[in-house]
Amino acid sequence: MIQVHTDGVLSYDSRLEDYRLQQLEITTGLNKGGTAQIKMTAGHPAYNSFQAFKSIVEIRRDGRMLFRGRALPPAEDFYNNRTVTCEGELCFLRDAVCRPYVYQAAPATVFTELMGTYNSQVEEPKRFKVGSITVTDPNNFITLESEEAESVQSAVSKLLERCGGYILFTTDPDDGARVINWYAEIGHRSDQVIEFGENLLDFSRDGGGTSLSTAVLPYGAKDSESGARLTIESVNAGKDYIQDDDAVALHGFILTPVTWDDVTEPLNLMRKAQEWLAQNKHVVTSLKLTALDLSYRDKSIDSYEVGDKIPVLSRPHRLNEDFLLTERTENLLDPKAGSITLGKEKKSLTSADVAGDAKGLSELQRVTRQVTADYKANIAAVEQATSATLLSLIQQTSDAILLMVEETYATNEELEARVSTTMTQLSDQILFEFSSLKAIVDEGDAETRTNFEELYGYISFEGGDITLGSSENGVTLTLENDLIIFKKAGQQFGWWDGVDFHTGNIVVEVNERAQFGNFAFVPMSNGSLSFLKVGGE
Repeated sequence: MIQVHTDGVLSYDSRLEDYRLQQLEITTGLNKGGTAQIKMTAGHPAYNSFQAFKSIVEIRRDGRMLFRGRALPPAEDFYNNRTVTCEGELCFLRDAVCRPYVYQAAPATVFTELMGTYNSQVEEPKRFKVGSITVTDPNNFITLESEEAESVQSAVSKLLERCGGYILFTTDPDDGARVINWYAEIGHRSDQVIEFGENLLDFSRDGGGTSLSTAVLPYGAKDSESGARLTIESVNAGKDYIQDDDAVALHGFILTPVTWDDVTEPLNLMRKAQEWLAQNKHVVTSLKLTALDLSYRDKSIDSYEVGDKIPVLSRPHRLNEDFLLTERTENLLDPKAGSITLGKEKKSLTSADVAGDAKGLSELQRVTRQVTADYKANIAAVEQATSATLLSLIQQTSDAILLMVEETYATNEELEARVSTTMTQLSDQILFEFSSLKAIVDEGDAETRTNFEELYGYISFEGGDITLGSSENGVTLTLENDLIIFKKAGQQFGWWDGVDFHTGNIVVEVNERAQFGNFAFVPMSNGSLSFLKVGGE
């Protein structure tokens, strides 16, 4: 059962015909607000229920919250069908402002104070309780500051960039309040495997990252008197930077300045710089997979949730490991049309050893060749053709020029067939011949024998006349002088001069008479038509 509520009022119920929607799709992602698309006709009961930037929209399946957000301004098409786009709860944090600030505390404390600032400025439906926080810092002390006012969302984004982790919204079971959690790891591992040939839809690998550094120039906190920042020169033989020799040998010297405002001791700054360089000296290769959640057709299968770790098995790509579900699109009206996106970053001094080697590539190419061969075989079966040979010939003698094009092919139903076209040019004649020869196996005979069937047609240009004929028909047509002459077995039996038509005992003379044997319809001078005997006894 799927339900949508807008400001607590029912907008859609999958059991009710009157509340039918044209589209209901949601997209959610890690540390992303997410979106929902709701499309309805002009006569829908909830057509005017969505107030832009204010209405709170909740989408549930079997009572479990799939999406919560607010409506944005609607869009309408030619037929007044209305599409309401909703943005997720994380986007609410844009509505409150942090005035110039300096936070110096544990990550959990800074996050809690930021949420307190947010809740003090927004309406009750957009407020959040602070729930579980599992993100920590080695010193349990960070500095977060801004000399200018900025949105709470911007401040939280800086905090996530500084400390990592994932924002996840839940509901307090006791009072129904919405809860914002900050997890270092979400931790759930799905039992539903993504497997090549089953529900793996796409795979890509991108090694084009440009943030590589082989050396780092670290700066710490400012001195309260001089204003100069702390460096590592005093604990690093007079040098204010460190480098990784192996990385420099591979990629050259690439120096990046990094500042830690909360570090006040040179040894701590040195340790921070070493940790940072260990993470950023590598080539970062991003692996991305798109897959189908099969739980829509079998409720006993563990469904996917954003943040889940999902086992992936693909022999052609040499993958047998867990991936993080980073984004999910659900089409609630057509579940099989949804998809999930998984991501992972692998780090190495070179990208050559990431996500498979030459052996894995060879296996993938082998599978691709096999799929291609099967596809071509299926096409051949549809066409019922197994082989074809095309021959062409131009031959000139003292008497004639001969042009021949011939195709011979075999099929499942016919042993052999041949289609040919020839053009013979003499000094006074050009003859085009079209023939089809079939050799058919008669499987009903005790001894297999071959039957031949030949169809022959031609166009002849001779002495200014044009003749058309076919071996299937004894009648030919000749364009001769100003007449079209009909012949059977070579003998003329009728002609048409463009006005009057003669054949056998039938004569039709336009504006004169229409004669059938010894009788004719004859126009009279008074305008009447008489049927008279005009011949014979």
